[in-house]
Amino acid sequence: MVKHKESGKATQTDTEGNYSLSIPDRKGTLVFSFIGFASKEVVIGEQTQINVQLVDDNKKLDEVVIVGYGTQKKVNLTGSVSTVSSKDLDNRPITQASQALSGLSPGVQVQQNGGRPGSDGARVIIRGVGTFNAGSNPLILIDGIAGSLDDVAPDNIASMTVLKDAASAAIYGNRAANGVVLITTKRGQKGKTVIGYNNYFGWEKITSLPQFVDSWTYAELTGASADVVAKYKSGTDPDNFPNVFHLKNLLNTGSGFQQYHNVNVSGGEGNNVYYLSGSYRDHNGLTAETNNERYDIQANIDTRIKENLNLKTSILGFSQFQTQPQSNSAGIGGIIGFSVREPNTIAGLKSDGTYGRQDFYAPEAWLASEGFNNLRAKNFYGNSTLSWDIIPGLNLSGTAGYHYYTSVNTTYVADINIDRNTYVGPNSLNIENRDGNEVTLNLLLKYAKSFGKHNLSILGGYQQEAHRDNYSRAFRDKFPNNLLYQIDAGATTNQQTSGNANEYAFRSYFARLNYDFGGKYLFEANVRYDGSSRFAPDNRFGVFPAVSAGWRLSEESFIKDNIGWINELKIRASYGSLGNANISDRNGNILNYPYQYTFSTEPKYTFGGVIAPGAAVTSAVNTDIKWETTTTTNLGLDFTLFKNHLSGTVDIYDRTAKDILYLVPVSSTLGLTPPIQNAGSIQNRGIELSLTYNTKIGQVNIGVSPNFSYNNQKVIKIAGDIQSVIPNFFVGQPLNPIYGFVADGLFVDAADVASYPSQPSGGAPGNIRFKDISGPNGVPDGKVDATYDRAILGNTNPKTSYGLNLTAAYKGFDLAVLFSGLGGYTVQMGSYQAYALYNGGNVQQWQYENAWTTQNPDRNATYPRITNLSQGSANVQTNSYWNRSGTFLRLKNAQIGYTIPANLTKKISLDKVRVFVGGKIFSH
Repeated sequence: MVKHKESGKATQTDTEGNYSLSIPDRKGTLVFSFIGFASKEVVIGEQTQINVQLVDDNKKLDEVVIVGYGTQKKVNLTGSVSTVSSKDLDNRPITQASQALSGLSPGVQVQQNGGRPGSDGARVIIRGVGTFNAGSNPLILIDGIAGSLDDVAPDNIASMTVLKDAASAAIYGNRAANGVVLITTKRGQKGKTVIGYNNYFGWEKITSLPQFVDSWTYAELTGASADVVAKYKSGTDPDNFPNVFHLKNLLNTGSGFQQYHNVNVSGGEGNNVYYLSGSYRDHNGLTAETNNERYDIQANIDTRIKENLNLKTSILGFSQFQTQPQSNSAGIGGIIGFSVREPNTIAGLKSDGTYGRQDFYAPEAWLASEGFNNLRAKNFYGNSTLSWDIIPGLNLSGTAGYHYYTSVNTTYVADINIDRNTYVGPNSLNIENRDGNEVTLNLLLKYAKSFGKHNLSILGGYQQEAHRDNYSRAFRDKFPNNLLYQIDAGATTNQQTSGNANEYAFRSYFARLNYDFGGKYLFEANVRYDGSSRFAPDNRFGVFPAVSAGWRLSEESFIKDNIGWINELKIRASYGSLGNANISDRNGNILNYPYQYTFSTEPKYTFGGVIAPGAAVTSAVNTDIKWETTTTTNLGLDFTLFKNHLSGTVDIYDRTAKDILYLVPVSSTLGLTPPIQNAGSIQNRGIELSLTYNTKIGQVNIGVSPNFSYNNQKVIKIAGDIQSVIPNFFVGQPLNPIYGFVADGLFVDAADVASYPSQPSGGAPGNIRFKDISGPNGVPDGKVDATYDRAILGNTNPKTSYGLNLTAAYKGFDLAVLFSGLGGYTVQMGSYQAYALYNGGNVQQWQYENAWTTQNPDRNATYPRITNLSQGSANVQTNSYWNRSGTFLRLKNAQIGYTIPANLTKKISLDKVRVFVGGKIFSH
């Protein structure tokens, strides 16, 4: 593209690079640009013909990146940092910001396990799970304020920076042990007002579903007579002998339609610059009555009060309304689960208006009922930074941030007559109110000075965070009908209320020193002194230091003057420690008072036959708990080669957490919830590789960006006798391995059962054989039991993650394809996914076709003998027969777009118009 900078007039070059542009008075500057190349400006002057040659725009080592409390040139970084820019997200119409990192950043595992509208966010893990259960989520900072990845609209993201090692994250000390993700939102630039609009429309469809056997096959498998089987097969009486595919029907009741719209306005003049944005998204699920509607706003304003005094304000907020149908015990997830269980022999909606059922469950009935679950949520983030340049190089700034959120979760369970003999009720209403706020105060003093080739910068700061959560609940049942569901309309005989509040706070002091000599030898030191209200006074504060260094070999004469194909080459190393104060119970709930005795008002006492309220201590405490500490050693290499065509980063790391905080189980005779302990250590070691190759073939610009990471995790220490009470923790093994019996094929007949070591549940032809591994004396004893004959069967944590981003541009056309995957881990199949006739459940086609039978007693059959199974059945015990590889590589996103030539869009006063079509895969 060739553009006149002053007037905005522009044109596209032809295939040979020729162009023609009429400029009034031939004054001003022409700007030449092309995707993948650096823009170039040329003053027109007296020239009537201007020819230029653009150079590749590979600035990955020279670009400025966001780091803790500031920015740095990437060329000067000594820590392990990766960045995803807004350009990386432009060709990915994602619904949640947490999905943005998938496949783009090495060492970052992104796992999306659900696709329900509004709940399709992904779990982000940086360099493996580094703790037992004290929280594995990274610290998320949105314009410096702690929050959630999905609280910011994807279109408003300017960049996402991942701080992976201690050197880069140590400045954040507390809560940074699992890595840090810095989200910077877009800001305006001086100049004319620019209005942008972005939208997409799309439809979701299920790509594959379990294939269940037909009703007549199911009837035959469950012992029905030939006459009954024939009635199912005839299809003449669908009420009593149906063939209903409940899951398939349920997942086709919704439209799957979604839409997204974003309007933004940016610009500024004089002393004010602004960026304003509003977004709307509407996402309908694959099932009826399942929807998420969300409105987002963003307002970023920069004001220069004086030459040396600037005010930066950021405001972000969203309102969300999420709906789903409700059964008597679960939302849409449970209804889908019921439909998986329910065999085709159960009718859906019958001709008389009643429903088929299995026990008290009827997916079609619950979907049609007046029951619902609604979540209304609002979030607000606001922060202002006042920055004062006291003298050249010396800056003092203060930031005040406020985060407020509130939600109302309303669950109405309708009473319903499933059929003439089955009533489920009474109806009930449960309303949960949550709100909370967090106040953050920062004070920073920065000094930067250069003395010849010596470049020095110093940062000192103070931070304070105070957080409070409030919760209340109201419940009533027995409403007059299913259309009147206000609390006051319910019966008072069973009304219930509850409520609680939690508070915690952090106070921190920190400092950073950066030094480089001639941009060649680099050094950085960080230290943070953190205090948390979750620890007793004697252990409240922890010190977390980090150091790092780098050497730009490409600046040395022996490379710079002799090896022309090396453009940039830097080696770096770092070592540091980080703290973790996120102490969780076994359900993942954060504990804010782990060292203090707390009283529960739930216990009730009887005096003279009258129940009286009371209070009691229900949890034991440990006043000696201290900070969980993670130390990281990192070695890295950054390079740019072959005239900036190829760039890449390699990192090797060792990340070890010690004094891990854990709720260690104890004997039930204690009568109290056990106390938190500093219970052990865990290590993650790995390597990360990221490459980017850009080239041009004719008029086609091509970009190839693969990345790969490998992480090996193991528990290296367990305190005391914890092994005997936490059987899924093993020294030398990763966290939460699959632990169970070793399968040795299937029993082929009664003689096989009689001659094989005795089984926990007796053994039978067609059942899984469990190996006799050991016994009381350390050798096989002819008896299989849980004490001596279980082993580690697999690793549930992915060891590898990888991604591949492909881009191409030809004239106005552009193509972007993203692949991502995880590998090196095992999935243990279970429940209705694996077991036929489990708790009276369905039978899948693969189970039926590949099962052991008396006619085909295959010891290595894909599925055991089909028989009724329950929780205590032999075949459902955890064992290696049900292990499957979890490794996958999938096409995550693909999009092709076309940018309409500027000489056409200018005629309707539009700078740029791009249309696109694409698709994405949500989960696996």
